Amino acid sequence: MDAYPFQIVNVFAEQRFGGNPLAVFTDAAGLSDDDMQQIARQFNLSESVFLFPGDADCAASLRIFTPGHELPFAGHPTLGAAAVLHAAGEHGDAFALRTRSGLIAISHDDGVFRLRALPAQARPGCGAGEAAAMLGLDEADVAHAPQWVDTGSEQLLIALSSREAVLRARPDPALFIRHATLRPGRSVAYVWHQREGVATVRLFFEQDGAVLEDPGTGSACANLGGWCARNGLSPLSWRLEQGEAIDRPNVLYLDVDADGAVSVGGRTQFMGGGEFRC
Repeated sequence: MDAYPFQIVNVFAEQRFGGNPLAVFTDAAGLSDDDMQQIARQFNLSESVFLFPGDADCAASLRIFTPGHELPFAGHPTLGAAAVLHAAGEHGDAFALRTRSGLIAISHDDGVFRLRALPAQARPGCGAGEAAAMLGLDEADVAHAPQWVDTGSEQLLIALSSREAVLRARPDPALFIRHATLRPGRSVAYVWHQREGVATVRLFFEQDGAVLEDPGTGSACANLGGWCARNGLSPLSWRLEQGEAIDRPNVLYLDVDADGAVSVGGRTQFMGGGEFRC
């Protein structure tokens, strides 16, 4: 058996046991696709990330797996990998990482790692009434027509009319699969409300017929920035609070400049590590 080193970090964590846990495999050379999928299932975290050697354009190439499938891009694995690479002392405060969605620019300043998101694509989603029924809310709780937005990982974005509506959402699994399915096996929706520069957000996804909630979601934060840029809300600088409903506080920083460029940031806590034998 070969031994593969890994670290456990909490991304988007302002406190020791906050954030979204992540397994970072720092040298995954030799692991097959099936190995990585099985390891991600073993760890059973939102995602596990596997690092491969970089090239002239990037510090490393990433493969990102949930317990069920591979993702082309996800924010918390990308930023967690960046924090681990930076802590190893081999890279400065600006470098790039290669994901299946493309090259992602990374910057670091005073403990906050930020990624520059890819340009957003968008298309219409379900109707407001369908979104409300899916979330267990009233149609008046839906502030804008839902849209599918993609800055690397496509998700259904639903703007709600109040913070209370965000926290009150209780998705119905059957309706969720009907209205929030990107493709078979991939159903995902992100609800949000912003006031005075602070956004309350939640991300729901379907797994094995149940609707689960993610503690902290960088890709959805990037998609929200893309939505804002496309809807004339830039420039902006928001603090996003996620995980309150599941008692797992996450804090993300969203910036959109006057040209519509989106960056997503957060802090990382290093929790432990070891070797995985495979």
